[in-house]
Order: sequence, then C-alpha cells, then structure tokens
Amino acid sequence: MEGIFYLWILWGVWVYSTFLMKKGRVRFWISFCTLVLVASFPYEFGMGHYRVTVPLVLIVLLALWTIRELPLRKKLYLFISLISTAMCLTGVKLVSIYDPVLVIVDPFILDVSVLIVMGFLFYSDVASRNVRYASVLLGGALGQVFIGMILTTIGFGHTIGEHKYMDAAAVSFLILVGIDGLLFINRLFNAKLQENKGDAHHL
Repeated sequence: MEGIFYLWILWGVWVYSTFLMKKGRVRFWISFCTLVLVASFPYEFGMGHYRVTVPLVLIVLLALWTIRELPLRKKLYLFISLISTAMCLTGVKLVSIYDPVLVIVDPFILDVSVLIVMGFLFYSDVASRNVRYASVLLGGALGQVFIGMILTTIGFGHTIGEHKYMDAAAVSFLILVGIDGLLFINRLFNAKLQENKGDAHHL
C-alpha cells in the first residue's frame, strides 16, 4: 500500500511526542502538526491541469516556517540546494519512466538515496541539521512540481506529492534524524572518553 511508511512514521512521531516528551509548547506543536499531516493524507486538490496532495502543501509550509529567519546569503545557498535536489529527483524519475532497463535499483530506494545524499552534500555540519531537513523536504517537493509539469505537458498523469513520494520523503526524514541521533551519541561518548582521560591524568 502506497503511503504506509508515511503513515506509520508519522504515527510513531505522534506517539513519541504525546506520551514520551515532556509537556510544553514544543510537544504540543509536534503532536498537533503530526496529527494534521496524518488526517490530511487522503486529500488532494486541483490547480489548473495539476493535482496536488494536501500533505505536500502542509509540509512545504512547515519547512518554509523553519527557514523564515535565515539571512539572505543562506537563503540563496538554500535555493541552490533545492534546485539541485529537485533536478536530481526529476532526472531519476524520467530515466525510470523512459528507460527502466537502466534503473537497476528500485526507484523508491533511489529517491530516498538522492534526498539523503543531497541533504548531507549541502549541509554536512551538525549546526545546520534543521536547515538540512528543510532542504530535503523543500527540494523533494520542488522535484515533484518539476516532474508533474513535465509529465502533464507530454500527456501523462501525475499527482504532485503522490503517496509513493510521501513514503520516500518520510523514510528519508527518519533516516536523517537517525543519523543525527547517532552522531549526537558519538559526540557524547567521545566527550566522556576525553573527560575520563583528563581525570586519569590528574591521578
């Protein structure tokens, strides 16, 4: 079933934020936004010749909100990363449609790989992790727009923000958060080792 990864990951986030996080503003907004994204999953609307899913629009709005205070120079750099991510996703999609023999890896895995690699390619430092998340989500959404425009122009139907893509976006986001979590644990472990070495030198 297309969309199953998206739904399960969001339900997991909702359960974690609702029952395991400390009460506060952050907990409320994470739970609320997650619930809205789950509830809006089946809905889409028309924009001229195009069909757009509601969750994609909501995700774009959330991502834009997180980068609203970035300085102009960083916003221009982010724009370059969005275009690059979108072009890579569009190229992979078109190749898988026109010459699927060349695509030896499942397109879903390719989409996930492209989003993760492009995210770390442009934002590899730890301090930029929130912007990295926004870059991946916005770049993927822009790629869906490019794909939808191209396929609609040549007579193919395509829903911008299709459920298959939402699966890829959700899995990519989860993997990125998991990688950042492992890096955080590694930094804590190294800091503890340095602290123990310092205590040993004082003995």
